[in-house]
Amino acid sequence: MGFFRKSLLLFSFIFILLACNSNSYDIDVSEVTLPLSFHHSDSILSKPNPSTLIYHRNELNQIDKDIAGYLFGYCYGIRINPDTSFLNGMSRYNNNPFVVRLELRINQQFEKKIPQHRASLTAAFKRMKYHFKNAPLPQHIFWINSGFTSSVFCSEKSIALGLERYLGEKTDVIKELPNDRFFSWIKEGMAPQYLERDAVIGWLSTHHIEETKENYATEMIRWGKLLFITSACLPQEKESIILRYTPKDYDWALASEGALWKYIVDEQLLYNTGEDAKQSLLHEGPFTRGLPQESPDRMGQFLGYRMVKQYMETHDLSLNELKNTPYLKILQAYEAPEKK
Repeated sequence: MGFFRKSLLLFSFIFILLACNSNSYDIDVSEVTLPLSFHHSDSILSKPNPSTLIYHRNELNQIDKDIAGYLFGYCYGIRINPDTSFLNGMSRYNNNPFVVRLELRINQQFEKKIPQHRASLTAAFKRMKYHFKNAPLPQHIFWINSGFTSSVFCSEKSIALGLERYLGEKTDVIKELPNDRFFSWIKEGMAPQYLERDAVIGWLSTHHIEETKENYATEMIRWGKLLFITSACLPQEKESIILRYTPKDYDWALASEGALWKYIVDEQLLYNTGEDAKQSLLHEGPFTRGLPQESPDRMGQFLGYRMVKQYMETHDLSLNELKNTPYLKILQAYEAPEKK
């Protein structure tokens, strides 16, 4: 009987431990329906066959004219009409030696990875549908080569993902990008593990939680909401991935949370309405301006995430309720760790 009691206690302890470590947002979405289609514009447009190019242009324009306008007009600088202008522009683009090699690298690195990315994105947006019943969801995801214009572009019903920006900094075509435009920290961020995170947060920021246009505190917490909801849609990802940090940068940020809060309060930045505070603490860069150069960038986003996470750990709220929670309420509830 003693052995039985010890075994039962050990089992109970393990069960409690696993329950504490489980992610409450890692839900079963197998029964959630989501009509999400994927389109391989990256590989189709690299084909030199004029009839194929015309067909895909027409198909893309019919599915989502905003994505078509973004890809051809903004990314490539090519007129969609008339046909001769379009074909001449695509011919010039596809015959560029660098583009030829770039398309080859995209095909080499993503041919086997696309099914995995497709499954991860489908599950992520199914979770979004589960948590936000009537919120807008993407109907189409386009794999594109944006010519290094941007990683993610969202229209009313679609997402375009520039695969070239997820090739990894060690890929030869990424190394060859001019350093005066593509700084080392930009190339370091072109990592494949961020693809799903960028797609989800891009959609959320476009259709769910738009920029506040108020002060620094509201923008910081807006980013915290975006990041927290993204982590709920991608529960398998580490927090460092959600924050777009390396493990080393993530550890630095965690250790510096208290000091960061003190800096923001001492500098009276919370209710600052100027763009300088937002640029310094929320935008991308080699590091966060105003902090040591060993700091990661976007430390204001990190602090916003920590605020929202702490709030959610002490309040029984759904993600939809979080989305509508006043920014000031989250700010006032925050308890910063002691400065180390």
